[in-house]
Amino acid sequence: MGVNKINFKIKGMSCDACVQSITKELKNQPGVVEAKIDLASESGLVMYDKTKIQKQGIFKAVEKAGNYQAEEASDNDSQGAAQEATTSRNPFLTGFLAGGAVVLLFLIIFFNITPKQSSLKAQINPSENSGLPEKQKIAQGAAQQPSIYEAQATQTFVITKDDHIRGNPNASITLVEFSDFECPFCERQYQTLKQLLKEYPQEIRLVYKHFPLGFHQYAQKAAEASECADEQGKFWEYHDKLFENLDSYSVDNFKKWATDLSLKSSQFNSCLDSGKYAQKVQADAKEGAQKGVNGTPATFINGQLISGALPYSAFKEAIDSLLK
Repeated sequence: MGVNKINFKIKGMSCDACVQSITKELKNQPGVVEAKIDLASESGLVMYDKTKIQKQGIFKAVEKAGNYQAEEASDNDSQGAAQEATTSRNPFLTGFLAGGAVVLLFLIIFFNITPKQSSLKAQINPSENSGLPEKQKIAQGAAQQPSIYEAQATQTFVITKDDHIRGNPNASITLVEFSDFECPFCERQYQTLKQLLKEYPQEIRLVYKHFPLGFHQYAQKAAEASECADEQGKFWEYHDKLFENLDSYSVDNFKKWATDLSLKSSQFNSCLDSGKYAQKVQADAKEGAQKGVNGTPATFINGQLISGALPYSAFKEAIDSLLK
């Protein structure tokens, strides 16, 4: 294996969520041994196997994470990200040590720290009426958390008939998802959640909430467009249309897709142009931030946070543990 090191500057990076998005995308690339992104210096360092990925592939991965621009820089220009990886003059040894550290950390966490899973049965307030209650609180027992959950307090959400709900409205398990229509990881999770809803049609319900990230050009407007579609009773149809056309976003296309879904064009266009639901979208984002969300997707399963687009098997395991 030929391990190389590349330092680069990143344009357009402005928040911790940007760092997380770029790091995840890089680490998903075959051949990337280690990736370190530093917000303060707007720089990055990647250790990579040059037989599996080239510099251009690394730069494309950075761009894919959120339309950032990466350009190669000298070691001196990238000290923030490179500091931890420049202690050795041998790039192979550096890559080996970095990769070994990651594996060792994983083993330590998996075998020594991860608490045993427990039954996290949701304590849902009973409703005497059929259909969705006006205010139904989700409150979970503070039992030991499976390792997929963030180590934070269980959150409580008040779900009403005005929320965007998919699945059985009276299900015992509630997934509250904070998402960004322009986030590629959210698009990946869209497929996972669709599969879960198909496998657990009676057991789970999905509640969608907006969390548009500031560095995504169309995220806010896409969220507003979905609310304009909801005004005509087609939130979920428009939700699906957005995720299935993530690479074609523009205000004109937002309006075209409304027509494709047989929405009243004049009403939809007026709604979108006026910013009618801008504050509603931001209210969701504010709620998410208060609950501990700092990136997308962020999904609360009966109040416990799962950050990121985890594999289907991880979500299934969490749901099955609640159904025992």
